Amino acid sequence: MEIIPYWFWFVAGLGLLIVELNTATFFFGTVGFGALVASLADFFLPGEIGSFVVFVVGTGLAAYLAWKFDIYSSSKETLRTGADRLIEEIGTVEEVVDPSTGDGIVLVNGEKWRAESAEEVKINAGNKVVVVDIEGTSLVVREIEGGSSEKGETSEEG
Repeated sequence: MEIIPYWFWFVAGLGLLIVELNTATFFFGTVGFGALVASLADFFLPGEIGSFVVFVVGTGLAAYLAWKFDIYSSSKETLRTGADRLIEEIGTVEEVVDPSTGDGIVLVNGEKWRAESAEEVKINAGNKVVVVDIEGTSLVVREIEGGSSEKGETSEEG
């Protein structure tokens, strides 16, 4: 007589996989996978292989695969949210960015932002800029080489 019948492993495995769908911890899924593998081994090879040994090996394999998946998914670049999403974006100067007065407005991704010059130079309206940093509610921008338009050229005053 078997100590643990194959149907027990099968029911336990399915139950744990259902619990995993609601928790997303990988713990219940790995144990559930191990139980399903033990169920199959016990059904097709009764008495030849210890189902508990197969359960341990199956759970270990599932845990290793979950760990590799976690490392792979966490190594991807994280999404930037909030104002940080604007860093490295290109925009257009709407109102002159003047470091002497601290004034300036840029249009980036369809949004108007207060702006400061990263290089402490005046950037005229219409010129293209890239966002290099964010300080409070102002974007720190640097003019793009050759980024001037018909509206004006960059000049260094100060």
